[in-house]
Amino acid sequence: MKTLCLQLTVALIMSVLPGMASAEKTPAAGELLVAIRLKAPEKPDARAYLGLAESGSFDPTTITGQLLIIEIFSMYCPYCQREAPAVNRLYQAIEASETLRGRVKMIGIGVGNSAYEVDHFRKHYQIAFPLFPDEDFIIHKSVGEVRTPFFIITDIGPNDKGQVLWTGAGQMDKVETFINRLNGFLKQR
Repeated sequence: MKTLCLQLTVALIMSVLPGMASAEKTPAAGELLVAIRLKAPEKPDARAYLGLAESGSFDPTTITGQLLIIEIFSMYCPYCQREAPAVNRLYQAIEASETLRGRVKMIGIGVGNSAYEVDHFRKHYQIAFPLFPDEDFIIHKSVGEVRTPFFIITDIGPNDKGQVLWTGAGQMDKVETFINRLNGFLKQR
């Protein structure tokens, strides 16, 4: 009888787990980016970079350009801190490239971080692209509670708006590798 009860319990748990796991799964290439709402930056230059005319909330897929790189980070994550210089070099390489500047945009989302914490991270690591707080972990949960840092490249152009093209966790690839990946995606568009 104990064996039968144990088997039924295991069967019940196994039937419930797949549904729980798929409710908030990690974005994958070919899927659409989950719905995200962010508060527009207060600084006019950050709004201009993103192509936002006004303040208020916005969907990242409405940012002007063709590709969007989203970095999911936390100011308390030692890996994110260590990767900050490489992420800065990627942003600088994009902005220095005639083929990428204006076509590829970057944002960061600080999971579990307040606006104050995100601003501290921005200042300490001299981040030039817009960063947004996710204090209540709402966005983090919607992208499957990924470990940080986590990178998403999504299409924001007119054709496949919101389609996830690539994701990567942990240490960022070399800047040259990332740039080559971006150029490859742009050639396909």
